[in-house]
Amino acid sequence: MNAYAPAISTESTRGVAERLKQFRIIPRLEAHPAVVSFAQTVAGKFVLLALFGAGMAYFVKDWLALSLCLALFTFIPSRRRLLVTVSTLMFTFAVPWRSFPLKWYTVSMIMLSMALGGMFFWCAAKFPRSWYGRRPVFALLSSYAALILAASCIPQSWTLWGPLWLFAHFFSTYVWFIGYSLLDHNAADRDPFQFQLGSYRPFWGSTNTPFAKGAAYLRRIEAKDGKQLAVTQLKAVKLLSWALLILLFGRLFDYCIYQYLGIPPFQMALALSVKRTPLPWYVCWASLIAGFFGGIISLCVTGHSIIACCRMAGFNALRNTYRPLSSRTVAEFFNRYYFYFKELLVDFFFYPFFLRYFKKNRKLRLVAAIFAAACFGNAFYHFGRDLIFIQRLGLVGAIVNYQVYLFYCLVLATGISISQLRHRNPAPAGFIRGQLLPSTLVVFFFCLLDVFGSTERNYLLSEHFRFLSHLFNLNL
Repeated sequence: MNAYAPAISTESTRGVAERLKQFRIIPRLEAHPAVVSFAQTVAGKFVLLALFGAGMAYFVKDWLALSLCLALFTFIPSRRRLLVTVSTLMFTFAVPWRSFPLKWYTVSMIMLSMALGGMFFWCAAKFPRSWYGRRPVFALLSSYAALILAASCIPQSWTLWGPLWLFAHFFSTYVWFIGYSLLDHNAADRDPFQFQLGSYRPFWGSTNTPFAKGAAYLRRIEAKDGKQLAVTQLKAVKLLSWALLILLFGRLFDYCIYQYLGIPPFQMALALSVKRTPLPWYVCWASLIAGFFGGIISLCVTGHSIIACCRMAGFNALRNTYRPLSSRTVAEFFNRYYFYFKELLVDFFFYPFFLRYFKKNRKLRLVAAIFAAACFGNAFYHFGRDLIFIQRLGLVGAIVNYQVYLFYCLVLATGISISQLRHRNPAPAGFIRGQLLPSTLVVFFFCLLDVFGSTERNYLLSEHFRFLSHLFNLNL
């Protein structure tokens, strides 16, 4: 009997490990045929809509209007793309109407931004072989840069100064959505503009970064039949449930870190360092690490709720944030942390550069394309997003004041380049060497990089270096 004991013990241990590996807080509802079949019935659809609407009440105040729109997607799936446009226009104009400060002025600025998007798209489709038709995105971003330059050069005393800056602020929220429609202009199955318009700040929500990208991506991920719709909506309910759990965990995290333990937020620790009254180095570490994980939690909640709504409309979009802490390389973390921003940089900067330049040198081509995306594209995106600094400081002052984030982009691009160029041996079999150690080093890199990740532009680059040195108990 003793001879068989080790085998029995090993078998039992493996069984426990397998059960733990398969354990899920939220079960895979879409993997059960009975659940999928029920979700295709009228009763099942009402249950999913009710559950989803109740969950969205925690995230958006207009959850009832959103639920009514999603009901149309659920019961009239054949008109899904038209409903996207109708719902987007409704959530652009009708739903927020009462909150507009200058109602008709605001509406006119939004309509002008959409009209310019339509003009860019029509010209690209009408003249595909012209210089503009071959480089419509370059023309769009150049026009956007010219708009910012023109607004910066006009004296504040001129009557045109206010309206031009106001339009620049509105157009900046649409420029990347318009860019995705321009990338679609040469596709054989491209959508007409009335469907492209539905992807301009779609009703399910977005930042300045288009979530679920543009119309071309929506065509690829759209549910084709009732079963796919049921599976996609079940995934939507699951993802929204995850968002709620992470939201509750985030509140508990904030209470434990900032109230119970009394650790100050990172911006406060940095401000004290600038005033030459720094906190102890270990408290600064705690503040930095807490801010890093708090940022991941916040991004997960926002991204999950938006993508869940997109899925509920019948589009099986990928998550925006997916297990970034399990990343074994810098490039993998950048992809997992903020997927749709990474996709924006790849689509608008990486591929255009990679496909045109340094074709004879593979490594130089890759590194140059990474810097075009993660460094230049990243800096260009955030510089154009935060127009308030340009308006307040002037173009030259805003560029000088942007030095901290420029350094952040430079280090990020360098880290991704090294990560992509490294020759990787097969991953060690053990968990510690194969997963834990690489993931810890990646998290440590991005945690330190967060010292320079602020886009608030309050302090000089030297002050951020001073804080970094203090983390290692060095005094500069």
